[in-house]
Amino acid sequence: MSHWLKRVGIVTVALLAILILLVLFIRFQGIQYLAAYSGKGFAHELPALKAYSAQNTCTSEPINVITYNVEYGSDFIESMAARFNNGNTGGALPWSVRLPEIRERISGYSPDLIGLQETHTDTDIATIVPFTKYTLVSYHLGSFQYGDAALLFKTNRFELLDNGQLWLGSNPKLPMSFGFKPLAMIRYVNWAMLREKNTGFTFMFVNTHFDNARVNKEPSAILFREQLAELAVGIPMIVTGDFNTTAATERYQRFTGADKHPPLLRNAYSLANNPPVKKALHPDQRIDHILAGGPCQIKAEVWFIDPRPLKNGQRLSDHDPIVARLRFMPAN
Repeated sequence: MSHWLKRVGIVTVALLAILILLVLFIRFQGIQYLAAYSGKGFAHELPALKAYSAQNTCTSEPINVITYNVEYGSDFIESMAARFNNGNTGGALPWSVRLPEIRERISGYSPDLIGLQETHTDTDIATIVPFTKYTLVSYHLGSFQYGDAALLFKTNRFELLDNGQLWLGSNPKLPMSFGFKPLAMIRYVNWAMLREKNTGFTFMFVNTHFDNARVNKEPSAILFREQLAELAVGIPMIVTGDFNTTAATERYQRFTGADKHPPLLRNAYSLANNPPVKKALHPDQRIDHILAGGPCQIKAEVWFIDPRPLKNGQRLSDHDPIVARLRFMPAN
């Protein structure tokens, strides 16, 4: 009997040790590092300022831009909610119910550039944006797809020169990196260098989704400023995203480089000369933004937020799409 108990004790201790090692392996991102070092690689380097700053014409045609957090835009999340949570995804109707009107709404804006948040797979995105007209830039690891900050551009209008991701965590080059605390939500900055075919205008299109936890979005703002906003000194830039940050906050001032003159990034609302809006629609009250920066003169010919619900009166998303039409011109 004692011999049997001893064997059980040894097995139990061994299993506990394996469990502890597994937890530590996951907590310290062992899976991500293993994938990176096994040939999948670390994040692609950001574009070099010298490579693009000298080749710009600073003259673009009008560019229609939209940023939109579609709220759980995932067939997988819908199926899991149906299976384990009676279909409840936090108050929104299922993705399959909302997507026809989301597709119709996006199409109605005729966007040239689209920044989406809370989308999942390429298939999910294709249900609301036609890949016959748009090129998708998202994160892929083999068959795995993570489109939380997917961006798209009109294929017949722009040429893709370079693209990559910057991971919002302690190691921004580590793909699928957790945030700034253990096991935090995975967030990233998605970027693409584009050239307008008709004019040769070359710019950087960036889309992101900051975490909603303060412990993550504070350092994300610092990282964004250091890595991305500073590039806007020499490279024309259009930025879309759900920053979980209103324009009235110190954090917003930090990641837009408001301490610089002019700011590194400016809100399309101000570039449109602050069109009159209801208080609830003002950038000071919103956490989604369209920003632009760089060495060119920039004008927003259009800026608006579309708060319309679904046709049945329920919400289309817990965010409203923001639309702007930007034009870049030579600096005076």
